[in-house]
Amino acid sequence: MNIPKSGWFYAFSVIVDINSSVKLVAENTLPGGIADYMADVLGGAITAIEKSGGSVIGIMGDAIFGIVDTADAVVVACATIAKDVNRQREYLTGTDYESAVPTLPGLKIGVEYGQLNVSKISSNAMGELPFCIGGGTNYAARIADAGVGNRCNIGPDAMKAGLDQYIIDDGPGWIEGKSGEGTYTYWKLDLSDIWIEGDDSEKEFW
Repeated sequence: MNIPKSGWFYAFSVIVDINSSVKLVAENTLPGGIADYMADVLGGAITAIEKSGGSVIGIMGDAIFGIVDTADAVVVACATIAKDVNRQREYLTGTDYESAVPTLPGLKIGVEYGQLNVSKISSNAMGELPFCIGGGTNYAARIADAGVGNRCNIGPDAMKAGLDQYIIDDGPGWIEGKSGEGTYTYWKLDLSDIWIEGDDSEKEFW
């Protein structure tokens, strides 16, 4: 999508985070190294967001931050991410990776819609990149943590911006924020027929 050089604009914030990454780093048993493994898992998500017309503008250790301009594009991106993870899981089954990792590749996704403020940030290693921040991005990061297994959680403003037609019937769920933040509500994007692992959010939150 076209990102303005500065100022404010509206978009869907999409946070994609690797499951069990803390345990992966702590155990450090991956053949070939943790960075290569995470790069492979997140690389498919980056491609999916970009092919849907979105842009990936941040990489945060075991997570990426993408922005997408329409609800339909969000659904296409998330479904493509799920299918890519399925292919990776099938490829790694029966290899040295399967015995070395706590679980085969899995992802959690959080999506929220809202106003973003954009500027530029640069470093010698990264060059110049757009730098976006907004309430929707923070919200997406919080709700991505709700539930277990592969899942895609959608915030209330993203629902109002067109994702309501793709949500399964039960919900909303909720997750407590950090100290002083209150409660975050979310709905599940219906990818349960696509994820190999299923969309197994913890039912006590519903």
